[in-house]
Amino acid sequence: MYGAVPLCDQVADILGKVADILGKATESVPPEEISESNPHLKSLYEGLKMTEAQLITVFRRHGVVPINPVGEKFDPHQHEALFQQEVEGVQSGHVAVVTKIGYKLHERTIRPALVGVAK
Repeated sequence: MYGAVPLCDQVADILGKVADILGKATESVPPEEISESNPHLKSLYEGLKMTEAQLITVFRRHGVVPINPVGEKFDPHQHEALFQQEVEGVQSGHVAVVTKIGYKLHERTIRPALVGVAK
């Protein structure tokens, strides 16, 4: 069983990257552009959102859950700090920004969330 762990980690890493790309693609579309007056963009956007939802469903079915810790206390077991900065309204030592969502597999961190921490 433990021999499969590197393969599982590689698959999780690849699928995590796919989820990142889908998320960035949908985030890049301005909401005001998703309309009946732009049917091709609307269809593309909806297809990306459906694909992203299916990927998340597959993740959850297999015990993979996202780590999106905005506002949580920094945890080096689940988060990788990229920077620290003063952020009004965010307590020191807490996550202020998530630049990349992390993932856990059955409570084991398989990819830490990349974060900015308030100081």
